[in-house]
Amino acid sequence: MPTFTELPAKLPTRNGVGSHNRRPRGAGRRRRLPTGALAGWLSVAPALLVILGFTFYPMVQSMLLSTDRWNLLGPKQFVGADNYATLLGPGPFRESLVNTLVFTLLTLIGTYVLALATAMAANREMASARLVRTITVLPAVIPMVVAGLIWKWLYEPDHGLVNNLIALVGVDGARWLFDQHLALPAVALVSIWKDFGIYALILLGGLQRIPAELYEAATIDRAGPWRQFRSLTLPMLRPASAAVFLLLLFNSFKVFDQVWVMTEGGPGNATLTVVTFIYTKLLTDVGVASAASVVLFVILLVITMIRLRLSSREES
Repeated sequence: MPTFTELPAKLPTRNGVGSHNRRPRGAGRRRRLPTGALAGWLSVAPALLVILGFTFYPMVQSMLLSTDRWNLLGPKQFVGADNYATLLGPGPFRESLVNTLVFTLLTLIGTYVLALATAMAANREMASARLVRTITVLPAVIPMVVAGLIWKWLYEPDHGLVNNLIALVGVDGARWLFDQHLALPAVALVSIWKDFGIYALILLGGLQRIPAELYEAATIDRAGPWRQFRSLTLPMLRPASAAVFLLLLFNSFKVFDQVWVMTEGGPGNATLTVVTFIYTKLLTDVGVASAASVVLFVILLVITMIRLRLSSREES
């Protein structure tokens, strides 16, 4: 057995390397981005570039142009807040804002009521439920421009199908798109017909999430259909209804296609909406059009903030 003095000066470590051969911790390592994070940034880069190039950059340019007077030909002239003062004063923009609010109210009520009735019909255990779902979604697949052209022909005063059907009951038809009092509701009806099927599917998903046991308990308590609808269906359908209302608000404030195809904002300014006003102003005064787009952005931002605030309160 070797004595203490005969032991080696450097004992081998577990890896077979003496302590005098160890490298300092971290020596020779390269600082680089983790592979997972790099892959994540590369995957979102195309979408991020699209958002920056087609959303953020035009938004900033609109804010900058809203303080100028420019007709796309001559030099720009800085006017400060004059464009906003022009918008807030009496004029076409105020009319377009009122028309947009009326259009939003009509489509909000009409689309929700029709979509809810359709969703409740499609939610029943009946043979025609699948047929109801198919028929209601069909208008949604038609492009809005095509739908506007179809309804423009249907509203035609002399040979349109709407007036011909009304004449069968002995009532004289109206000049739908040429009457200042009827043009806006007529255009709103097109939006209701076109989109209610999509919102019906959203409400149908909310209805199917309501437990059937709740309705069975309500039936045992002798609650009638109306009381079940008022005290059970509507409260349980609140999240889906909130999503429908938010989508309807956004789409109604941005309405353009059907208005331009059917009336171009007329007769007079009866169907002039905010987006239609922006489009018509672009060729004559880019500054005023940009200021109007900024006002529209602020309105939509306020709606979004209110909705988020209400959602946070409901969750808490």
